[in-house]
Amino acid sequence: MTKLSNIPTHPEQLLRWWHQHQTQWLTDEADAIRNGLLQDLFAIRRQLELVTGGESAGLATVEQLYGALERLGDQLSSPYLKESLPLALQHALNAWPPKVNLKVDLPTHWSAEPIETVSLLISIIDHVGQTLAASSILPQGCKVQLADDGGAKRLTLNVSSDRDLPSALTDLCKAEDWLNHLATFEVLTQGKASCNCDRTALVWQLVW
Repeated sequence: MTKLSNIPTHPEQLLRWWHQHQTQWLTDEADAIRNGLLQDLFAIRRQLELVTGGESAGLATVEQLYGALERLGDQLSSPYLKESLPLALQHALNAWPPKVNLKVDLPTHWSAEPIETVSLLISIIDHVGQTLAASSILPQGCKVQLADDGGAKRLTLNVSSDRDLPSALTDLCKAEDWLNHLATFEVLTQGKASCNCDRTALVWQLVW
């Protein structure tokens, strides 16, 4: 029997490897959709337009399929995952409920991040957005800020109101799924997640 050597044995090392592996696999699958199926559908759509003059039930079906595949690709992996963390965050925030009073402070320039780090931060943003979408009452204000002070990178989510926050948000602070998200962030990035919570304000801060 051949003995394996030079492999990570610490659980955190293995978890980081697995997350990196899964993120790359999902990114490759999303790229295959964008660069393959979507391009083929675009060509079919163009052919139908030329044949029917733009009026065809088949054309509408192709457009629906195109939109569904595009959304699937975005769900698998952000189209900006490799390009820029600020762009990936902005793209994810566009999916938040439109009625949310959202202020965004994202820098124009940002150093390259590992795609697994970007993916993890996007999943956290998506989780908050889904919580807001499920809430019958929205907070008065939400602010998302990304900053780099040279010594640490910092993503801050600030939710505030002049009255009691929706229970969906205050309950999120104690929800096992959310706490697991934050704990996973700490393990995979070797960073730190913190939360300050009271009846009218929530501040989550992710530092790495």
